[in-house]
Amino acid sequence: MESNVSTVEGIINTLSEFETNVENINSSIEELKKRMLSHSNSEIEQLREKIIKLANEEAKGILDNAKKESEKESLLIQEEAEKNYNLIKNNIEKNHDKAIDKVISMILGNLDNESNFERT
Repeated sequence: MESNVSTVEGIINTLSEFETNVENINSSIEELKKRMLSHSNSEIEQLREKIIKLANEEAKGILDNAKKESEKESLLIQEEAEKNYNLIKNNIEKNHDKAIDKVISMILGNLDNESNFERT
């Protein structure tokens, strides 16, 4: 009987050690899960920052290109406006003397007409 008791005690001690080992393994697994989760979160944050950086660089490139294009278009519009201004200025200069002559002849013509009215 004593041998049965000692065998039972041995089995109980072995089961107790086995239970302790299982608890230690579970604890280690939980710790590994926490580390993996922390590492995953860290990696996700790094990737998020990289994506934001790339998106900002892409947006900056798009804005820079749009700015260059609008500056080119603005320059073309300015050149066209200067051409039109110069054409108008030249027309005014060409026709300035004619306009003065026309005004003078209109005034003189009116004076002549008024003179004609006074004579009649």
